[in-house]
Amino acid sequence: MLVLRIIMLVIIFALFVFIISMLRSKKLELRYCLVWVFALLGIAVLCIFPQLLDWLSERLGIIEPVNTLFLVCIAFLACICISLTIVVSRLSDRLRKLTQNIAIMESELRDNTGNNSLISENKE
Repeated sequence: MLVLRIIMLVIIFALFVFIISMLRSKKLELRYCLVWVFALLGIAVLCIFPQLLDWLSERLGIIEPVNTLFLVCIAFLACICISLTIVVSRLSDRLRKLTQNIAIMESELRDNTGNNSLISENKE
């Protein structure tokens, strides 16, 4: 059991280093990085103090602590899916608006070909 806990802590540390390197190379934004850092910290706490999982299982009325762990993991993944769905929805809306704006600007540019009325309107 101790060897497994040490292996888990090494994996958690490696994932933490990976997430920080992704943040430093700007491949991951800070707000998404924090979610994973807090998740790793939670897993590390449960790895160091496994009796917390027993305590939580008892409080929730769940007989097997492994079922509590599955419940927590499923809840975490559901939260991640919901937050990513919100982000994708916002980005989709922004993309639609940008596409519409570009189409309007191209239409105005075609209508005003040969004169500089479009340029003078943007300056005002």
